[in-house]
This record gives sequence, structure tokens and C-alpha cells, in this order.
Amino acid sequence: MAQELIIGLTEHRTFGYVFQAFLIEKKKSFYTITKLVKSRDIEALKLTTEQADLVKLIENYSDEKLIQKFSRKKEASKFFQQLDSELFEKHISPYIDKYMSWVISILQKGSTRLFLKQSKYTNLYDEDLIQVQPQNTICYFQFDRGEEGTKYSIQLLQDGKEISFLHKTVTPITHEPCSLLWQNKLFVFDKISAKRLLPFFQKEFISIPSQVEEKYYKSFVLNTIKDYRVKAKGFTISEVDSEPKVLLSLEPNLKMEAVFIPRFVYGEKEFLYNNKSDVVVNFQNKNGQYSFTKIKRNHDWEVNRLSILSQFGLKEKNGQFIPNGVDLLDEKERLYELISWLNQNKKDLEKEGFTISQNQYESTYSSEKPDIELKVKNNGDWFDIYSQVQFGEYSIPFIKLKKYILNGIREFELPNGEIAILPKEWFSEYKDVMNYSKAEGNALKINRYHAQILPKRLKGIDKSYISRLQDVGKKSSKLEIVPSNLEASLRPYQQQGFSWMFHLYEYQFGGCLADDMGLGKTLQALTLLLKLKRLKKVGFAPISDTNSNQGDLFVSKTDDVDSIQPATLIVMPTSLLHNWENEIKKFTPSLKVYKHFGQSRNRSESFKNLVSYYDIILTTYGMIRNDFELLSQHEFFYLILDESQNIKNPASKTYKAITRLKASHRLVLTGTPIENSLSDLWAQLNFINKGLLGNYAFFKREYITPIEKKNDPEKQEKLQMLIRPFVLRRTKDQVAKDLPPLTEQIRYCQMDTGQKSMYETEKSAIRNSILENIEKDGVEKSSFVVLQGLTKLRQLANHPSMLQYEEDTASSGKFDEIFRSLKSVVSENHKVLIFSSFVKHLELLKTQIEKQKWKYSLLTGQTVNREEVISKFQNDEENRIFLISLKAGGVGLNLTAADYVFIIDPWWNPAAELQAINRAHRIGQGKNVMVYRFITEESIEEKIQMLQKQKSTLADKFVNSNNPFKAITKEEIVNLFL
Repeated sequence: MAQELIIGLTEHRTFGYVFQAFLIEKKKSFYTITKLVKSRDIEALKLTTEQADLVKLIENYSDEKLIQKFSRKKEASKFFQQLDSELFEKHISPYIDKYMSWVISILQKGSTRLFLKQSKYTNLYDEDLIQVQPQNTICYFQFDRGEEGTKYSIQLLQDGKEISFLHKTVTPITHEPCSLLWQNKLFVFDKISAKRLLPFFQKEFISIPSQVEEKYYKSFVLNTIKDYRVKAKGFTISEVDSEPKVLLSLEPNLKMEAVFIPRFVYGEKEFLYNNKSDVVVNFQNKNGQYSFTKIKRNHDWEVNRLSILSQFGLKEKNGQFIPNGVDLLDEKERLYELISWLNQNKKDLEKEGFTISQNQYESTYSSEKPDIELKVKNNGDWFDIYSQVQFGEYSIPFIKLKKYILNGIREFELPNGEIAILPKEWFSEYKDVMNYSKAEGNALKINRYHAQILPKRLKGIDKSYISRLQDVGKKSSKLEIVPSNLEASLRPYQQQGFSWMFHLYEYQFGGCLADDMGLGKTLQALTLLLKLKRLKKVGFAPISDTNSNQGDLFVSKTDDVDSIQPATLIVMPTSLLHNWENEIKKFTPSLKVYKHFGQSRNRSESFKNLVSYYDIILTTYGMIRNDFELLSQHEFFYLILDESQNIKNPASKTYKAITRLKASHRLVLTGTPIENSLSDLWAQLNFINKGLLGNYAFFKREYITPIEKKNDPEKQEKLQMLIRPFVLRRTKDQVAKDLPPLTEQIRYCQMDTGQKSMYETEKSAIRNSILENIEKDGVEKSSFVVLQGLTKLRQLANHPSMLQYEEDTASSGKFDEIFRSLKSVVSENHKVLIFSSFVKHLELLKTQIEKQKWKYSLLTGQTVNREEVISKFQNDEENRIFLISLKAGGVGLNLTAADYVFIIDPWWNPAAELQAINRAHRIGQGKNVMVYRFITEESIEEKIQMLQKQKSTLADKFVNSNNPFKAITKEEIVNLFL
């Protein structure tokens, strides 16, 4: 038989009347309930959408769901027996009413029938059918004010006809909102509580005596007028249109987080936007005459105002608005960001009708947008920055904010007591300006070499100047013409380096040329000095840019155009003196050079004549310390430091002496500007451009700690930006295409004082011994004595410890230069082969290498695992040093991982050296190979080297003959030992 889904109004054992869904079958004169319908039955019964919705709503307050929602697990079995009345009144009853009201709204408009079902019976009859009124019952609350008081009553209208429940049996079905069952009819009220209606089912009206009347009207009547339909007698109710206003209030929420809260103002009443009230009611008592003004809220207008806040970038949550991206900020930073947002948007918000307010903060924060204007004036070596910050009507010198920006303090008190919040971007944009400037009146003075850190919106500075400064050293920068009298052809990268130094000269800046070892730093510096030889102006040449308004920045400080250009002072380790002297003679012979070194150096007052006469004065770091009083009396053209890492310790005497010398221009040359720490870099750059990186304490705090301990990428980028114009570094790999496959250089090394004394003593003894042997036995029979003597002198030229046991006290100029060069190669991440004829020499190096904790390989005639040793060097990236005995490793090895070769004790036969070089420079080598021969100056090594260059008969005898002593003369042998 046909079945029908109906809703039964049945009485729950605890909660009163509730709706349930049933399936019924029609019998002859009644209906039988066949099933209590649950959500799980919807699909099987093929219920309509309306029926399915009813079933789902009803199931929300099933016993199971109520227990699940309102009880603890351990109390579930006794939930109904121990139900707390307060829990029921405040939570459960409103919850059930909510779902039952939705059920009623469907029954009012739908086709599903409602029956009254007795709890003990399963049969239903036609007389149990409940008629659900399709239209809500209208209720008017009536107030009749007379001389003795006010009568309060209600009027009910159903479908336009007045009805009354006075003294009638009425059953409330839901309470909030109210629905009533009377004579099998269900009456439904909109938004009215049953508590409001029930008193009038027992009496016609309620009396309010005149003594409490005003209080009653101000509260109860006002709220009734606001929420319900009211009929008034004895007082007036007027509806008016009011122009609403909108406030945007900055205040803390319950979590003490700063938020914006919009408030809508109608007359004297404020509403939060999520307040559900639709109307505003104001009460007035004029001479006993009561009146109410009723203003209806304009929800469409309010929604429009909220959409404007969204357009300004605010997002809403629970009636609170915040800018995007502030959720994760701490309490203080969040407040600052909201104030900054307000500063930026206040004027536009006011144009949209918003009034800005602040609540519940101890301080009043300025909502005026801070405006800053910076101007710069060129003042020779300095930029003078003038700036005013405008906070509304107040103009504050920017310099007064210096301590705030440097210390990260964002709150600044204005003269009126309001607190201005400094924009966050000012701290990143102007902190460097504050760090590197000094105050002078209301101006900030900043050195010209800090131009690249100046804000882009700075007015009064030639932007092309900053651009040119930043372009210095780039491949795209202008190349200068190489002097025609330079006795060398510069490779492209060398011309770029020379041009870079020349441009720095034009700007009167110092520079650090930090090319890899072997790329010709000496040649590039000499080319610069040759280019600038004997310019008439002491200072520097003005920039030839007719379009620039910066020309006055680069005018010499002296008006003496006929001044003589003083000498350039070049400071270096002692071991490099000979190399510099040779390179000057070779490449720039027109530059007059004086070597200020040794006991014979000029320390008299006539030294000033040397400064005027010579183009270049060569000296050492030791001489700077010893002769500081003399050297500090003169101003040099250039002060150039080679191997400038020698001044890396700012606390050292060398650093302090060097930095106090006077020079118009400064350069440093080094392959390793940073050996151990960034402090090395600070010392060298502070020498060339004092103050470029601030004082040392500042540099340590601002850069060394963040970069070395925290690897801060932002600090790394900022430091690179600061030093980029003044440091030029090219690695061998970067300029490989400009290099020949093989480059050979000779490094001349001076002997240490003690070493020199031992050498001369030994040489004299050997010469006398050889002469006696030759007189006695002849030249050919004296060959053993001659070779023995030559070998001893070679060992002494290398290191006295090779002949003595006092290794801790003996020292060697060559050994120091070899190890200095080795440190450069290792620090530049290159691999090097070190060849020696003496295993003892290699062992001395090995001892020092182990002290540095560097990885290395060693190959001598005693090595048994040759392949393993070779493999470790070739394949281990951290193993950068291979010590090789010339006899053991001169042939049969493929060592293409190396791109540097050190021949540390050259001997007669260059063929043996060539074989050693070919261990690296051979097929399979993808890098350019640099070969260094270390020759001890004024030793047997230098004489052999000179003979090889001269290609003399003696050299040919020794180099190409198997037995040179057959053809050599006594005089030729003696000359070797002079």
C-alpha cells in the first residue's frame, strides 16, 4: 500500500513537544505508523528534497546527537536523569528551538502534513491533523498612557483578522521564537519570545503605575519599540531618516592585539557592524510629554562602507579589521603597522566619510603621514644632507631622528604630546646614511665614497655620478689608453684593471686590486703610475664630463699648478723588493726607482730630495716601522701596499704606522684580501678609504658577527654593495681566455740576515777549498769537490736548516716567500705541485703545512703507494698541495688537477724542470698553468739563472754536457763562487 512521510508532533519524556518524521500507511479509518525515519533512510525511501531536509533537521536534536553535543562521555548513560536545569534553559532548549523553527518554516510553505501523535499510540486519525498557518501571526504591543499610569496589552492578527488567546488553553511548541498550538492549529510568531505573550493569555493588560513610568519607558518600552510592532496612545513614536556616520576606531581586542573596529553612528547610538539590531530608538521627555524617535539602520550603506575598507587592503575577522600580513607580528609591531597604515590612508578614508578615532591606549598616536624631503649639497670630499620631516603641522630636523633610526626606536614624541610612529622603511632606507654620516648643525655629512648608499629619492645629487661610481670596474666601463712607453702588452683584463684604478684616481678614491696570484697586479699598478707620471697638479685630474654638474667635487685642493709630483711609496714584504725592481726596469724603465732598504738606506734630511726626484720608492713593512718618523714627514703621490694582508691586524704596529703615512692616493694589492676573517678586509679598506666601513667596533657588530656567525644574506649583500666600487677581484678561471696555456715567472728572494752571513762564510771556505784542489789535482779531478760545494751553497740558499740542526732558530728569505705564495694559492682554492731536488727541503715545507692543518700529498723515492698518493691529490678537492721530489716525480705522472707549479730550487738542467712542469701542463689540462721559479738573490741560483739567460759557453757546458768539467776552466769555476 502507499506510504506517506509525515511530521509528528510528539511529547519527549524530558524536553516537551518535538517534531519527528514518520512513515504512515492509510487504513480504512486511520493511519498506521510503519517507521521512524532517519537520515540513513533518505536514499532508500527516495524522499523529496523537502522531505530530506525535514528529516535532517529533526535528527540534529535526536537523543544521540544531544548526548554527543552536551554531555561528557562518562555521563552519557545518565544524561537525561541528571540533566541540569540551567544547561537546559540556556543551551539545550534554544538549540532545539532553532531546528524546530526551521522545520516549521518548511511546513508553512511545503506540502508535508503535520499530525499530533500521542506518545503511547502508533495510530493516527484525521482529527489529529494540525493545520500550520502559512502566514506568521502579527503581534502589536500596545501601550496606553493615561493620568494614572500606562496599560500594557497585545493585539494579535492572523490573516488580517484579530484573534485572542485570553483564557484559552494554548500550548507553546517553541519559545524562541514563539509558536503556539491551539485547536489543532499551529500559530507562528516572528522573533517574539513566548515569555512576552504568555502573560496576556491570563489577563487582558498589565498596569504600570505613573511613579515608575519614565524608567519603564526608557528601558522596556524603548526596547519593545526597537524590536517589535508597537501601537502608542498618550505618547508619540515617529520614524525619521538620519544621516549615518561611520567611525574607524583603533583599539586593542580582548587579546590586546591592535585592530580596527568600524562603528556606525545613528543619532546618538553607535552600532558594531555585526550588531543584529535593525533600528535605533531615542527617548525624550519634554515637560512630561514622552516621545520616541525611530531610525532604521541602512544595512546596504553599511555594507558599502565595509567594502571600502576591503579596497584599502583591510581584511575582516569577527568584526575586526587588520591590514594584510600583520597576523604574525608581536603586539607592539602590530600596533605600529596599523598606525603606519592609518598614516598612509587617513586622508583617503576621510574623503570616503570615515572619522578616525583611538580608544583604550595610554598614548595618543599621531595619524598624520610623516613626509620627508632630503636635499644634498656637494662640499668637496663630502655630501651635506639637509632634511626636514613633516608630521602634520610640525617640522622636525631629520638629524633629530638619528638615534631613533640607529637604535630601532619607532616612537617619536611630537611637541603636542602625540606619538609619531616612524615608518619601518626608514630604518632600512636611512640607517646606512645615519651609520656612515656625522652631524654638523642640522646637516648630516657623508663621505663621497658612500654615495651608493644614499637614498634614491635624494634631491640635489647627480644620479649619473652614483651610476658611474657603481660602474667602476665593470667590463662595460670606459677603458683608458695605455701609455705608449709601457714595455708590455696588457691582456684585456689587465687593461680593465688599470682603467679601474685610473677611474678611482679621477674620483680621488682608494682601491684594492685583489686578483689571483700570477695575474699581473704589479704590472697593472706600474701602468697606472706610468700614465700619471709627472702630472702638473698634485691632486688628481678633473672628470672630463661637460654634462656633469659634479665637476667641483673633483677639483684639486691646491692652487699650485706648478707643484712637483712627489714619489709613490710602494710597501711590500722584503722578499718582493727584487721582483718589483726588476718589473719596473723591465716594463716601465722611464720611471726612476729608489730602494729604501738595508743599512745603506738614506735616513737623513736629504730624503725629501729623493721624494721629489724619484717616481717610485720601494720599501718594506719592516722599514715603515723602523723609519716611521722619517717617512711620516713627507707626503707621497701614491701609497701602495703589496701583499696588503700584512696590515690585516688593526691593532698591530705595522697597521698603525702605515695608516698614519701621508699620500694623495692609496692602493692595496693582494691575492687574499680575506685570509681568516672579515676583519682582514676592514683593515685594508679602512686604509685606502678611511671610514668606508665605519669604525672597527661598528663593523664587527654590523657585519662580522651577522655574516660569520649567522650567515646573514642581507648583510652580505649590503657589504658587497659598499665595497664593490673599491675592490676588483678576478680569479684565474674568470680570465682564463686571456691567459696563455703556460705562464712562467721568476720570484727573486732575498736571504735573511743570518742566512746571508752563513752563506758568505761557507762560500768563501768552499772557494778556497776548490782552488787548493784545482792547484793540486787539476779541474777535471776536482769535479767532486766542486759539485759538493755547489750543492752546499744551493742548500744554504734554500734554508740554513738543510745544513744545520738548529731548525728552530734558522730562517730563510726564500722559504718565507715560498710559504707566503703557497698561502695565496691555497686561499684562492687552486692546486699546486711543489718540486724540489732536496727531500729535506720538502720536509721543511711539510712541517709548516701540517701546522696549518692543510691536506697535502708527498712523493719521494721512499714512497711505495704512488698510485694512492696521486689519486688522493687528483680527486680530493681539499687536498691542494703535492710535494714532489724532482727525481721521483719528474716523469711518468699525470697531475692535471694542479694549475700552479712551484720549482723551489732550480738546477742546471732546464730539461728536468720542463719535465716537472709537464706533470701539470699536458693533454687533459683544462686550466691555464702558472709556473713560479724561486731564485735566491745573490746566490749560486741567481748566477746559474743569469748564465742560462746569457746562453754563454759556460752555461752551455753545464746545461748540455754530461761531463762539464772536461771543458771548463779554472777561471769559469771561480766566477761561480765569487
